[in-house]
Amino acid sequence: MLEVMLSLGGGAFFGWRALLPKRVLAVSSRMMTLGVFFLLLTMGIRIGSDRETLMQLGSYGLQAFLFALAAILVSLALVSFCERFVVRGSVLKGESELQVSVSANPYWMTGLILLALVAGILVGLTVFPQTAQANLTSMTNMALYFTLFSVGLDLGLNRDVWRQIFRLGWHVFLAPLGVAVGSIAAGMIVGRLFGWNWLEGGAVGAGFGWYSLSGVLITQLHSVALGTVAFLTNVFREVLSILLVPVLAHRVGVLSLVAPGGATTMDTTLPLIASAGPPGAAIVGLVNGIFLSALVPILVPLFLSR
Repeated sequence: MLEVMLSLGGGAFFGWRALLPKRVLAVSSRMMTLGVFFLLLTMGIRIGSDRETLMQLGSYGLQAFLFALAAILVSLALVSFCERFVVRGSVLKGESELQVSVSANPYWMTGLILLALVAGILVGLTVFPQTAQANLTSMTNMALYFTLFSVGLDLGLNRDVWRQIFRLGWHVFLAPLGVAVGSIAAGMIVGRLFGWNWLEGGAVGAGFGWYSLSGVLITQLHSVALGTVAFLTNVFREVLSILLVPVLAHRVGVLSLVAPGGATTMDTTLPLIASAGPPGAAIVGLVNGIFLSALVPILVPLFLSR
């Protein structure tokens, strides 16, 4: 837990103060991506070399689907309630001040991430020696700290974005708050149904759709089994969100529209929200995604440290 917090906080401090060479700061996003790919490769190796977990993938898939569906539904209900009974006036004031960059085709990274996981599983099944498990754990820990440092660095570097976000009306923060509470509560309830304890289920819910980090964190801090459930849960959440956003676009308010996507509303589901939603929806999605992404490496270890 302490190493996780120090890695994330240290990265944010170095990014905010720009204490590293410019050439390093310029590639912070690539550093994070490289770390994530390596983490997922090692997670795949651990799944492939753990025959018991591999045999349970079908069961884990069902659990993961129900985790994801429950997290989306409860998050949507909570944010919709807040939007209907708490919000007064527009939540998009100042929307013209914040420029949101939307990638035209962000889904290639999802494919590469899944490819890294599958490649790791195949290596674990075939050529990876069992005697190297101890070394794999050490390597994974180092890659995890490197990735978290890169995440913090990237967050710290976005100083202007953070300042502009805080100029928006406070109502916009009801979206990530509702998603966080709803996802964790849903995770706890579904987790109990499948035999996990409250904190284990809460940790799965606290992934908020960020499968590339939450699954690895839980694998490292708890077990391959729960990490696999968390990874699949957040993959399902992203897929279901992509299917739901166009359906919900003209039926719910702008805060509720970003609730299904969780942390993915700052990257993979942002283009969909921007194109299907009302003006300003991309800004709300960006705020939602940034805050939930910042919470994942804090809340997941917190749940599993008890």
